[in-house]
Amino acid sequence: MEHVRHLSVAIGPRPPGSDHEREAAAYVHDLIRRWNGDWTLINQPFRSVSGFRHRIAPLAALTGLNLLFGRRKDGESQIISGLLSVGLSIVSRDTFLARPTIWESLLPRGESQNVIVRIPPRQSIQRRVIFVAHLDSGVHRLTTHPVIMKHLPRTLGGLTIMALTGGVLTALAGRNQRWRAIRTAIGVSALGGAALAVADEMGACVSGANSNASGVATLLGLAEALSERPLESTEVVLAFTGGATAVSGGADILATEYGGEWHDDLWVVANNVGVGELCWVTRHGISPYAHYHPHPDAVKVMEQVADARPDLGLMGKTLLTLDEVSQLRDRDLRAVALMAYDRVTGLIPHWRQNSDTVHVIEPAVVERAGHALWTIAQTIDQTVDQAAVQRLVDQQTGVELS
Repeated sequence: MEHVRHLSVAIGPRPPGSDHEREAAAYVHDLIRRWNGDWTLINQPFRSVSGFRHRIAPLAALTGLNLLFGRRKDGESQIISGLLSVGLSIVSRDTFLARPTIWESLLPRGESQNVIVRIPPRQSIQRRVIFVAHLDSGVHRLTTHPVIMKHLPRTLGGLTIMALTGGVLTALAGRNQRWRAIRTAIGVSALGGAALAVADEMGACVSGANSNASGVATLLGLAEALSERPLESTEVVLAFTGGATAVSGGADILATEYGGEWHDDLWVVANNVGVGELCWVTRHGISPYAHYHPHPDAVKVMEQVADARPDLGLMGKTLLTLDEVSQLRDRDLRAVALMAYDRVTGLIPHWRQNSDTVHVIEPAVVERAGHALWTIAQTIDQTVDQAAVQRLVDQQTGVELS
């Protein structure tokens, strides 16, 4: 709770690329150095855009304008408009999977960074587990209010199907302008989605106690515990990332740099673990046409943890969320997310809302999340030991046979 309070109150809102985000990174850096000066500590700088609107708003606006252009009577315009709209539907699906758009390289960016800590085991490294939590916090959003959020898949999340349906109808309209009213309605709806995407990013910056000071706090708690009790033969990597609430830039840079080397290791994203019931997310996404899943091997580990620690109340749960697991799964990494949800609504509590302050944090939930991370690390470490024992058995059997 000391870490949650410092990040969300003493530092406060931490927008991507801001001084406060860098202050949070410095806070983590100083704590790690204080606990153990021998650990490998890596600062990984990168540049990040400020918000998700740079992806959604242009796509929605282009879709709407293109469909309105397709209302022209000449067949050539209709075919061009229809095909372009179908192409935009594919691009929008990629956007809802947190993949970059072609114009993003032209946008202004701020300085952000990841802080990566490599904690060695007592013996030689046999396996590795990577825990990820983002340092930044987002803005208050209209679309993530609990009353509105349940309709998110049919509003902003419906952009993909709007572009696809509108494009097909436009391409097949012909000279008699079939489905003109429907095509016009879809185009106007897409323009409305663009306006909503812009308005959605105009809210005040939130304190981000649950999202994601809680996740950072659990990683820091794990680091402090490992400074006293390191694992036997498993390296623990703690990755404190930046730019997550914009376009998951920190996870993208992290996976680009280390995804090849750590491809066969377990990745666990700790996010929004300060309020509600703990779960591992079985399906992510805010669009019904663009979702992603954890790696099956990672799910097996979470199931083992749930069996070993029934007191944690861990279970698998589908959540409306767009998070850093998307970047990790895009590279086929063995990733899974540890999150918490509200039992009544089934949504992430206080997600991107002004109410996301230290006053809503439930210390017992943060504690259970910390225990879950510790148990995950122990489970991986015990698996390594069992593998080593099996190798010794195989060697001994080979000697006896020879």
